[in-house]
Amino acid sequence: MKIVIIGGQGTPIVIADQIYDAHVRFGMDIEVIGLALDDRTMGDEISGYPILCGLREVADKFKNFNDVKFIYSLYRSDQIRERSQLLYTLNIPIEKWCNFVHPSAMIARSAKMGYGNVVLANCVVNSNTIIGNFNTLNSGTLLEHDIKVGNNNFFAAQVTVGSLLEIGDMNFFGLNSTIKTGVHIGSGILVGQASNVTHSFNCDVTVYGNPAVSHGATKKKENKKY
Repeated sequence: MKIVIIGGQGTPIVIADQIYDAHVRFGMDIEVIGLALDDRTMGDEISGYPILCGLREVADKFKNFNDVKFIYSLYRSDQIRERSQLLYTLNIPIEKWCNFVHPSAMIARSAKMGYGNVVLANCVVNSNTIIGNFNTLNSGTLLEHDIKVGNNNFFAAQVTVGSLLEIGDMNFFGLNSTIKTGVHIGSGILVGQASNVTHSFNCDVTVYGNPAVSHGATKKKENKKY
């Protein structure tokens, strides 16, 4: 399988390198052929991965290549909602989105997953967990049993999520944050690094601390370079 990653520096390159590792070290039949990105300020390649085209070109450029699939990785903590909505304007059929699971990750046999998800090295997804579409689980993230995760959520490395809970859409969980068993996380929530979420939050707030408390509406930053 050939992969085009939609995104540039940062997490897109982490994903690309983990795909490379999966191919070289574990023998997976998968490779990244390049990136789709509008911002060319870094030149025509990033960390050795060529920029193949812009965002609006990518659907047409590869529509006739059955062995090419896509991974979306343009998420940012301050633009999680905007960047999530951008994905749905690209007009890429749902079946063209790849689920990539690094071979070192453990996905329970009873877990279910939609399209376009990324599960990186040493993650664990336990029993009866349901994951929607376009979620990113960075290395070392743990999703305990009986969790329902919506769409377009970003889990930074080493996030720990307790069991028997529900997470909505377009949330960003910072490095080493923890979510207590049984709480409800709505949509559009930014959870700060190393925060301990011990009770439920609804929508569009920034929370951090131990225990995590709300610090007002999630701030949005204008940045139109993709």
